[in-house]
Amino acid sequence: MPWRLKDLVPEALKKAGGQAKLKRGLVLAAWKEVVGQELARLTEAVGLEEGTLTVLVADPVTAHQLTYSRLLLLRRYEERFPGVVKEIRFVVGPLRKDPPPKPLEEPGPADLEAARRALRLSQEAPPELREKVARAALAMFRQAKGKPCPICETPSEVHPCPTCQRHLQSPLVRKEVERLRRGRPPRLEGEALLVARHLARERLLEEMRALYPEALREPGLRPLLGDLARRFQKLFPEEPLPEGVRSLVAKDP
Repeated sequence: MPWRLKDLVPEALKKAGGQAKLKRGLVLAAWKEVVGQELARLTEAVGLEEGTLTVLVADPVTAHQLTYSRLLLLRRYEERFPGVVKEIRFVVGPLRKDPPPKPLEEPGPADLEAARRALRLSQEAPPELREKVARAALAMFRQAKGKPCPICETPSEVHPCPTCQRHLQSPLVRKEVERLRRGRPPRLEGEALLVARHLARERLLEEMRALYPEALREPGLRPLLGDLARRFQKLFPEEPLPEGVRSLVAKDP
C-alpha cells in the first residue's frame, strides 16, 4: 500500500535527534505531494523559515497560477503539519534540478473540461509561454474538485466557492460594488474585486431590466436608462446589453 509523508511524521520525529531540522526536511519533501506531480516538475521547495515556505518556480506564469492556489496549498500543509507552514512565498528562478520538458498529456474523457479551460487560458499568454501556461493550468484543474465557481471560476464542490462566499459578506466588497456601479475606479484587487464586479454586474442588469418597461412608456426615463447602460458597458465592454435595452438606448442616444 503506498505510504504518505504525513503517516511517517510522528514516528520519524520520535527517533530524530534534531526535531526542527527533520521537520523542515519533511516539509520540503512534502511539497511534491502537496502541489501534485505536474506542478512539482516546474517547482521546488527550498526553504522554511519562521513559518514561511519558499518555493522556486521555473517561470512567472506558473508562479502567477500558483498564487491563486496558495490558500488550498496552505490547507493541505495544515493537514499534514499543523501549525508549521503559515505562508508560502513563490520565487521565480532556475530550479536546482531543472526538469526535462514534458509534452502535454492527452486528456481522457474525465479531463475534457479541464483541458478546454487550460487551452482557453493559454491563448491569453504570449506564444512562447502558451505551452507552459497550458501545462500548469491543466495540472491545477485536474487536481481541483467540483465545477467552476460562477464568480472566480475556481473549481469547487460548493457554489459560490468558500472564498467568494466570504467576500460576499465583506463590507469592503459591498462598498466597492457601489463605487463600480457609479462608474468610479476600483480600490480592491484580486478575488475581492472579482466578487465586487460580479455583484455590480447583477445590480446594473437588474436595474436596467426593471427600468426598461417604464422607459418604454415614459420617454423622460430614457436618459436614466442610457446612463445605466453606459456604466455597464464601461465595466463590461465585451458583454452586450440586454436586447430591449440596447434597442431603446440606440433610438435615444
